[in-house]
Order: sequence, then structure tokens, then C-alpha cells
Amino acid sequence: RDPTIQSAKSVEDVIPAESRSQAEKVMAEFRRCRGQNLLLVMDGWDELPLYLHTKSLFQNLIAYPETLNLHFSSVIITSRPIASSDLYRCISSRVEILGFTPTEVKDYFTEALGGESQAQKLQDQLKERSLIAASCFLPLNAAIISHLFRAQNYSLPTTLHEVFTLLVVGCLKRYVAKQKGEREGQSIVSLDDLPLDLRQFFTNVYTLAYHGVMDNRVMFPLEYLKTHGLPTISETLGLMQGVESFTSLESSPSFYFLHLSVQELLASFYISKLPTEEQVLVFGKLFGEPRFAAVFRFFTAFTKLESDELRKIVAYIVQNGDKSQLLYLLHGMYEAQAPSLCQFVGSQLGGELNLRYTTLSPVDSLTVGYFISCICLTTVGEFKADLSYCSLDYYRITFFVNELSKCTSSAITQKTTGAGVSSCLELTLDLSVNRVGAEGAALLCGGSIHSLRTLDLSI
Repeated sequence: RDPTIQSAKSVEDVIPAESRSQAEKVMAEFRRCRGQNLLLVMDGWDELPLYLHTKSLFQNLIAYPETLNLHFSSVIITSRPIASSDLYRCISSRVEILGFTPTEVKDYFTEALGGESQAQKLQDQLKERSLIAASCFLPLNAAIISHLFRAQNYSLPTTLHEVFTLLVVGCLKRYVAKQKGEREGQSIVSLDDLPLDLRQFFTNVYTLAYHGVMDNRVMFPLEYLKTHGLPTISETLGLMQGVESFTSLESSPSFYFLHLSVQELLASFYISKLPTEEQVLVFGKLFGEPRFAAVFRFFTAFTKLESDELRKIVAYIVQNGDKSQLLYLLHGMYEAQAPSLCQFVGSQLGGELNLRYTTLSPVDSLTVGYFISCICLTTVGEFKADLSYCSLDYYRITFFVNELSKCTSSAITQKTTGAGVSSCLELTLDLSVNRVGAEGAALLCGGSIHSLRTLDLSI
């Protein structure tokens, strides 16, 4: 994340030495023995700008050490798996840390919540919140969830938007409590209703988050603040941390947000406060950029995309035919929990959701299930979902069915009369050429999807 690291042109630039001459002496010795006994640890490959992945000092150190006369050096790189595929062709071995197993999640919750009773209550609620449950394999996320569970009187939010909004509110409460006492801290309940003296500090922080997203930055040195005419961050409100540069001799720190999702949430909050015309212009710039998906889903949750101008963006995404962009929209609709928005998208789709040949993750499967369930609640007639060739296995199908069955059951309840049951929609699901298996087929055919009229499971 350090800007000094990202701008490095030679190995000497990244050596944490007291002076340039000392760094040059160290590297001269390593080059003399052609890198033998030299171990380089590159922590955070996924946080480098994409253009540095293909042509940079770091790429040379990994793939072409001989060009730097470091033939025998060894390199360890850390990265999120989602951003490391470009490394696979030039590394000798790969270790993926999967995080908590289900047993370890249970053990962690038991320890964090002080006993099995509350841990079991938390896990029971997670069964109804598949998206939140799926995030708990990451220890940091498990810590956030257990903290919010206690703070919210042993109840859980449903969406990631709710999770990170509550986390931000919690940080603000803690800040105010330290400044003015516990009672004043507990008065903070919403990002839209903050005390005047806190509001300006918070505005500075979420404005910085916005500029960082637009520039695809996660680290903010003081020079960046000056360049953009932003005020110095005198109060981080517990949402940011300052860190000294790894290589620079200057004493001024750089700042970063506690969690990338916190930055993206605050950036979307900033955009939601702009006039609608400016919101459209911002997403015109962000469209297709690395941070678009994360910011757009939170923005959708804040605004429900209710204005006519924003609905035009939705219509463009649907009609453009880009299935990855359509998935981003489905994620946003889940975060917004807005059936009326799903109804609008359904009308733009013309009665068919086509994700054929699109590999769906478990979370993708959940958001598709939510969307179809809302269509079942709000639409009369016929609707088809083509999910063939989507790499759906039993695990992904459980996410899909669990979400889909919630609202289709509600639809039946709403349509029940003394004369019997009448479904509001006839649903066709094409799940051909997937890896559903016998258990997945049984789940799909088990009767929980009440609007289902046709199901294709052919291989």
C-alpha cells in the first residue's frame, strides 16, 4: 500500500536502510553472490495497482530475477486468491489459507461470546443469513460479526451493507463515548443524524474515502490530501489508522481504512449525498473500474435507485447484455432488500433472466435466488431463469434454494384463500449441465419453491 513502494524503480528503493548509500552497499553484496541466501517477502500483491502486475520491479523480482542479477534469490508473495491468478504461471508452489473451518468458527464464537449458549444462538441466526455466514470463514469478519451480535442485543443484520453501517456507527459511538461519556455515545444511531461537532470530522473521512475509490487508492499520504485540497485528518474517528512509511525518512504518516469495505461504504455514502445528476456522472466514470461493483452495491442499499435518472442506469446495465455487470446489479438489489427495484429489473428483462455460461459463486447464487423470489412476489404471469452451464454444485444450490424458498413461501401465504392456494407466477428454472447431484435435485424438488412449474436438470 505504501506509495514509496509502488513508485520503486530499483531494489535499493525498497530496502529499509538508513540511507541510500547503505541500501546500495547491501544490494551490491547480494548481487555479488547473485542473490544466494536472499529471501524477499512481498506482502499484499493484491494491493498493487493492476498496471504494476505486468510490468514493474516486483514482476521482475518474481519472474525474471536474472535481469536484476539475483538469479538464486527466493520470493514469498502474499495475496488474496481473487487477485493472484496472474502469478500462477511464474511461481513454483502455492499455499492457500482457507481461514476458519466450520468447527473453528463455532469454537471462535464460543470463546468470543463467553459460552456455548450465545454461540449457538448466533449460529442459529446465521443459518437464516447465508451471506453473513459465508463471510465468517475469514477471522476478521468473524470478529466483526461476533462484536455486532453482542452490540445489537444478540441479533444479527441481514446484509453486508447493514454489517458495515453498524460497524461504522459503532466506531462513532465509541469515539463520542471517549470524548463525552457513555450516554452521549449511545445517542449515535444513524449516519444521517450526527452531532454538529462530529459531523465535520465524519465528512472529512467519507470525502477521503470517495476520492480514494475514484483514484483506486487504499493509502493516503499527506501529499495526497494536499493535492486534492482535502483537510488534514485530525480525527480518524476510529475508522482509519496512521502508519509510518516503510522506507521514507519523513515522519508524516499515511492513512488507511480499517477495512476496504468500510472505505467503499463511506464512498457510496458520499455519492448518495450528491445531486442525482452528479451521481449519474460519478458512476459513468466508475463503470468498469475495479471498485465499481463494491461501491455500487452499497450505493444501491443507500438509495434503492429510486430516481428516474438512476433507473436509467439500471436499464442500461440490463439492456447492455454484460452478465458480469448484471450480477453486480443483483448484488446491489440484495443489499437494498427492495422488492420494487427487483420488479423494475424484471420488467426490463422481459420475463427471462439469462446467466447461461456464467460461473456463479455461492454469493452470486444467493443473490440470484433473492431476485427470483422477489419476482415471484411482485409479478404475475411467467418467468424463466436460464442458469445452465453455471458451475452450480450442491453447495451453491443450497444458497440459491434457501433464499428463493423464503419469498416464494410468502407468496403462497399472501395468495392463500378459503378456496385453496393460487401461485402468483409460473417459474421455469433451466439448471441443465451443472453439478447439482442427487442431493441438490432433492432440494430443488422438495416443494419449498412453490412457484416452480418447470425444472430442467438435464446433463
